[in-house]
Amino acid sequence: MRKLLKIIIRSLGLGKLARGLRYLGFFCFDFFGSLIFIFIPKKRNSIPVKKILLIRLDRIGDIILSTPAIRSLKRKYPQAQIHLLINEYIKDLVVNNPNIDKLLIYNKDELDNDYDIAVAFHPGLLENHLTFKSGASLRVGFKGRGGSFFLSEKIADDRNKRIRHEVISNLEVVSRIGCSMADKDLEVSITDEGERFSEKFFKENALDSKNKTVVIHPGARQEYIRWRKSGFAQLADRLIQELGLKVIISASKDEEGLVKEITGLMNKKPIVVIGIRLTELVSLIKRSDLFIGNSTGPMHIAAALKKPVVAIFGSKHPLDSFQEWGPYGTNSIVVTKNDKCLKCHPSDCRTFECMENVMVDDVWQAVQKLLELEL
Repeated sequence: MRKLLKIIIRSLGLGKLARGLRYLGFFCFDFFGSLIFIFIPKKRNSIPVKKILLIRLDRIGDIILSTPAIRSLKRKYPQAQIHLLINEYIKDLVVNNPNIDKLLIYNKDELDNDYDIAVAFHPGLLENHLTFKSGASLRVGFKGRGGSFFLSEKIADDRNKRIRHEVISNLEVVSRIGCSMADKDLEVSITDEGERFSEKFFKENALDSKNKTVVIHPGARQEYIRWRKSGFAQLADRLIQELGLKVIISASKDEEGLVKEITGLMNKKPIVVIGIRLTELVSLIKRSDLFIGNSTGPMHIAAALKKPVVAIFGSKHPLDSFQEWGPYGTNSIVVTKNDKCLKCHPSDCRTFECMENVMVDDVWQAVQKLLELEL
């Protein structure tokens, strides 16, 4: 139902009106909520800090781009227990993170109410309410999307005006409680299970150090950030035929149809891997020499592993631009051709012209440049 409503709003060009009504609702809700909270006694900050709750209930890229902020918190409070509340499907990405003492799965694990500090990295009513539910006296989060009255330290969500990468935004959140913003390296967990999978996969597909291997991930959550299927097919053919690369096309289970369409357009035969666990994908990318894809979680995994990344971006709107969500690191190239609709909001898009303007040659040149740097 929600997806159908989004399609109707987009087709009728009602995106601006819908967003305006939504933010008006947030404002009214926060205003009356703040009046109620005037009468709730304030807890005093506890010293020393013993338990910290971090809340990150969104997707793959979001948690990876939060790892520098998590590490900064652990350095600031080395004696404190740091607990991270996440959705279950992304736990493989942080399962071995040395800066996290306990992983909590949302809607599965019970949340204690004896925390000293709670930090919500993403704006939203749910996240802000969870900071209050934690019992923390210091509750840090964003205002503007509901529930700001639950917070003791409110941050304006100005990412659509003051453009900076999500890594910086996350570090700015913890800087409000005295943490450093100096160390910006990304982290992703590597597991024995994932390493065994990738070793077996490479052997079964006759992949070794003699051949460079490229992982192409053509999927993405939203249609407007997906490059066209024919573009991926033509690119993969050229990589195999002209450069002699071994091409692995990866996808989630629900993107199986997309991969079939792409391989159906190809003359050469790539290696296809669908529906593997995140920890297996991490180790697969780790063993490869290059990653190519849209603005998607696996792109951030590759960047965290310091692999060369060619990232294809369309919209320059702050919500989805490469300036905020591009691969973080020096070993990457962003391919984008959007120069006509700088104020375009993704939910208003009906033509996806910015992605259509990216040519195969544009991506090809980026690949060649990165491979030359690696030689």
